[in-house]
Amino acid sequence: MAVKFNNYSRVAGKTGTRDYFKWCVFVDEPPEKLAQIKEVEYFLHSSFPEPYQTRSNSADKFALETAGWGEFTLGITVTFKDGKQENLRYPLILDPNKKPWPLEPASHH
Repeated sequence: MAVKFNNYSRVAGKTGTRDYFKWCVFVDEPPEKLAQIKEVEYFLHSSFPEPYQTRSNSADKFALETAGWGEFTLGITVTFKDGKQENLRYPLILDPNKKPWPLEPASHH
């Protein structure tokens, strides 16, 4: 069962003529599923100074906050506490209207 991710962003300035965004990507799952995850490894675009980032805090939904000017597809490896792994791809969309900043807790009905 694929782990769902989401992201939000805001314009933080300009780089030349391009908008420069602060953005955050995170696991968009209920607490019981977050509790099964040990860590999430993000593989960013190679232009980032540190393109490989690992997050292990379930309290913040394994969130990765950074900044940049372009959209791209992240590679993601989710490692579960039972040792299983799931490899995913997530298309980062820099749309300031997509989510409020800062992240509000996702509602699950």
